[in-house]
Amino acid sequence: MPQAPKFIRRTDPATGIDFVFKTDPDAPELLHIYARHLTTVQDAMTTFREGETLWDATHRRFETYTATHGLYWFWLERGVRVMVVSCFREEGAD
Repeated sequence: MPQAPKFIRRTDPATGIDFVFKTDPDAPELLHIYARHLTTVQDAMTTFREGETLWDATHRRFETYTATHGLYWFWLERGVRVMVVSCFREEGAD
């Protein structure tokens, strides 16, 4: 039976921004981004720093992309804390 997700906070040492990650309800010992997409906290932070960001008004979130990864996120507190919705590998990226 799935459990309610918990949230884990990690600070990006390069920016000082706090990133909040949800655990996976089907595998609560894993982060959602890892359980669903085999991506890591470092993948999310690197994509946030190095990618190009667009606003998705329909879903009310930011989408940031590099050549290898995509990141869906929104500010919990602008410039301070980010909620990671999803982080995934781009199709065709190794």
